This record gives sequence, C-alpha cells and structure tokens, in this order.
Amino acid sequence: MKKKIMWASIIYGILLIFAVAGVKNRFRPLPAFQCGIQIIPFLDAYKQYLDGTLIAHYLIGDLFFNLILFMPLVVALLVIDKDLSLKTMVLSILSVSTIVEILEVVSRFGSFDTQDILMNFLGAILAYFIVKKLIKIRTN
Repeated sequence: MKKKIMWASIIYGILLIFAVAGVKNRFRPLPAFQCGIQIIPFLDAYKQYLDGTLIAHYLIGDLFFNLILFMPLVVALLVIDKDLSLKTMVLSILSVSTIVEILEVVSRFGSFDTQDILMNFLGAILAYFIVKKLIKIRTN
C-alpha cells in the first residue's frame, strides 16, 4: 500500500508541475532575476499591504489556489487507503510540495516560496479531516 501512495504522490507532483506551467502559460524558463527564494511566509502580502497594493488577485490566486491545490491528492490517497494515517499523508504532501517548489527554482518556472508549502499543507489537512469525516458518516 505504501508503494501505491508513493507512486500516486509522484504522479500527482509531475502532473502538477505541467499544469502549473500551463496555467501560467509559460513552458519557457523565467529570467533568473525573477526566480528567487522566499523563506518568510506572507512577506509579499505584508509588503503589498504596507504599499496599499494588496489585491484580490494575490489573495485568491496565491493563497486560495495553493490551499486547494493538494486536496485532490489527499482524496486519491484516501481512496487508495481509507485507513491512511495523518502522519503518512502529511509526509506525502510536504514531500511533494517541497519538491515542486524546488523544481520551480531549478527549472526557472517560478520561485521557492515557503508560503506555498504552508498553504498546500493547510489545504491537505483540511481535506484529510473532511474526507475522513465523510468516510465515517458513510460507513455508519
């Protein structure tokens, strides 16, 4: 069962990279100066707030999209193994999310952003508990 979970996570990560590149409409690398590493979560939002330029695009596009991005993987992992532990799910999500962020920098399709990893993690946790509750309701 662990191999299925690992392969599902890897396949989802690969599909995610292509989907994100396609959504951003750029299958070509960014200039090096646009690819960076953002260690402090929500720093861009804070700076935009101070400048008065914080817009819905950032809140919806960056935060909400990253919140829901890994929810399908959580559902798939729970379909593969309905008794999936929270620890295994968290390790899968954090691993895939971190690898995707690293590949964004290496391939120059984006930047490494800890905020994205945090939002992916929160969305996955939310999806995990919702789906587990639905499974419990359905089995009763």
